[in-house]
Amino acid sequence: MMKRTLLALVLLAAAGTARAQAQSGRPFGLGLVLGEPTGLTSKLYLSSPVALQFGLGWMDTFDNYDGLYVNVDVLWHPAVITRQPAFTMPFYIGVGGRLLDHRWCYYYDPPRYCNDYHDTHLGVRVPFGLLMDFNRIPMDLYFELAVVVDLIYFDEYDPIDDHRRVDLNGGIGARYYF
Repeated sequence: MMKRTLLALVLLAAAGTARAQAQSGRPFGLGLVLGEPTGLTSKLYLSSPVALQFGLGWMDTFDNYDGLYVNVDVLWHPAVITRQPAFTMPFYIGVGGRLLDHRWCYYYDPPRYCNDYHDTHLGVRVPFGLLMDFNRIPMDLYFELAVVVDLIYFDEYDPIDDHRRVDLNGGIGARYYF
């Protein structure tokens, strides 16, 4: 009985943050994310506490790869860490997918050279993060980490190559809600 009551309280608290954006008539946010990947981010609140998150960006990793990155995630906001007059800070977790098409690049005396061979990754993405949802302006800031497991990996240059099936992505982003 005590566990059910505690679970109900946590779910009610979590519902507050998604409901705030949805009830304000501004359920869709669009913004920028910096990190891996860097690009556009958007979020659509469906119902409390569930939202869809979309990303379209560019990855330029430290291991000489760059490429186009697309992701779609379903997010759940299970708990509110703190509720202040200026902002609400929920924790979120989700599951989704990503598509990455990248190529190998190298530097040779300032110019950068990239080959024409592409690697294609299709995988499952599990994001988790903290969201700072401002109460007075229709904007949020977030910090996110995502574990990515590639289910399909195709290397055009070396089809037998089977490296990096599991990866960790992270970013800091901001969205304005319309």
